[in-house]
Amino acid sequence: MVYIWLDMNRLTVVFGVATICLLSAPISSVPATEKVPIIVIEGRTVVAFFPPANKPELEKDPDLNEALADFQVYAKRVREPLKRAGVEFHALYAHSFKVRLGRTVTTFRTTKADVGYYFVVPGKKPRIEYGVKTDADLLRTANEYFGISSR
Repeated sequence: MVYIWLDMNRLTVVFGVATICLLSAPISSVPATEKVPIIVIEGRTVVAFFPPANKPELEKDPDLNEALADFQVYAKRVREPLKRAGVEFHALYAHSFKVRLGRTVTTFRTTKADVGYYFVVPGKKPRIEYGVKTDADLLRTANEYFGISSR
């Protein structure tokens, strides 16, 4: 608690003591929370998700590095065919994300695996596919779920 007196000399001393106390307090070791992305669903949408990974993690785990590379290649390849078919595509690097359908917001957290795809359209239960999928697999699933031809 900081007390303020009319005497400016004492104010400086009190402020200085308070500053020293604040600066010498132990710093919390609680990690920063991961920001949860929000996807607004207005039509047919695919949300591709992959866990956040930094360079040292990727260098230590060649399988994770290869999975990420495959995930990115197939996401790039599938984006345009889905767009032509009227399907919005998002690639996220997060353990969870929020989906807003109208006024309803739902949080999706990965359960079976950290990598996958969330297919959703208003009025229909979402379909979740886990693991890295090829662009052909994603287009086939989009065709099944959305009833589209994405060729």
